Amino acid sequence: MYAVIDTETTGLSPGYRHRVIEIAVVLLDAHGRFEREWVTLLNPQRDLGPQHIHGILTADVLAAPDFAQIAGRLGSLLAGRMVVGHNVEFDLGFLRAEFARIGFRVPLITERSMCTMALAGYLYPGAKRTLGACCSAAGISIEGWHSALADTRATAQLFSHYLRSFPSPPPWQWAYEEIRHLPWPALPGADGVATVRPVHAGGRHGWMSRLVDQLRRVPEPPQADSYLAVLDMILADREINEAEADQLVHVATDLGLTRSEVDELHRLYVADLADALWSGGVVSLEERTDLDRVAVMLGQRAADVDDALLRVSGGEYDVPARPGAQGFPAGSRLVFTGDMVEPREIWWDRAVAAGFVPQEAVRPDTTFVVAADVDSLSVKARAAREFGVPIVAVEDFVRMLPDRGERKAG
Repeated sequence: MYAVIDTETTGLSPGYRHRVIEIAVVLLDAHGRFEREWVTLLNPQRDLGPQHIHGILTADVLAAPDFAQIAGRLGSLLAGRMVVGHNVEFDLGFLRAEFARIGFRVPLITERSMCTMALAGYLYPGAKRTLGACCSAAGISIEGWHSALADTRATAQLFSHYLRSFPSPPPWQWAYEEIRHLPWPALPGADGVATVRPVHAGGRHGWMSRLVDQLRRVPEPPQADSYLAVLDMILADREINEAEADQLVHVATDLGLTRSEVDELHRLYVADLADALWSGGVVSLEERTDLDRVAVMLGQRAADVDDALLRVSGGEYDVPARPGAQGFPAGSRLVFTGDMVEPREIWWDRAVAAGFVPQEAVRPDTTFVVAADVDSLSVKARAAREFGVPIVAVEDFVRMLPDRGERKAG
């Protein structure tokens, strides 16, 4: 009755021509009992994207089939079954795009599928969002994070666990009766040979991913958790790079989120990360620097992280002098970018008076960049992101300057 799925992909959005590089399916009967499973790597004929997350190497996929070579096999597993996934909308979007790329439209309908992330929130108000958090609450262990088969097995167990909370037949029986009669096209690759990932493959998870598992669900707008689940996924390695930040814009557009809604979700996300970080009672400089970097890439200010940590700690958090927060040590090298209200010369003199060393261009030894717009796409801002140099807003820089009422105006 059910086909539980998970994919590993080269990026966040099929709209960016990202591809599926691993697909796993676990089949369950009407009572949630295991029937069989299938998994394969896929050769996407392009770079593999965030290998630090999925752990798949180019050598692993060189001999793997492309999607067309297994499309028929995959279709035979999904046809007539209700698809289940954790944030299933993400996986279905990629699979629809893969089938469309080889010229077929298939009846993979998000509104006729089951999402364990949504079921968790329905059954247990206050439940967290990530697969790891949901499985932990249900006493289910996950072996081999971010391999498609490990995540699919865990999702299948989680769904079976949730299924016991509903009568038989379940309330969605009508949807199953509808989709099991939908016709599938005759697809190529019915006899496609699967390629299984080597044992070395598997993504890494550090302290940030454990932090993400603690984050609360966001009920409004309705697409919020689907968007934030993608954000959770890319934070597995403690950072968001510029390419992923750009892809998030496309994900938000696909979900129908407005710019103001995304800005508010980012604000809540950064604040919740700060709350979760403080729950341990100690915030290391490395953790704080990582969190600042995430905040900046999401269009927030490092000062917003300060405010969140001060709030959740009841004022006990000791804001250190560090990149992107309340201050930088004397001698720090900075670069200005963007059009500011006052002339650049005035800002340059203020920086010198405060003990900073202004530079004309961003270099690897630059400590931070002061931007009129932290989302700037200027040459200097792009160079800063390439070198991992923090970008701070003008108002944050003003907070670093001494004797605000009597600063030298040149």
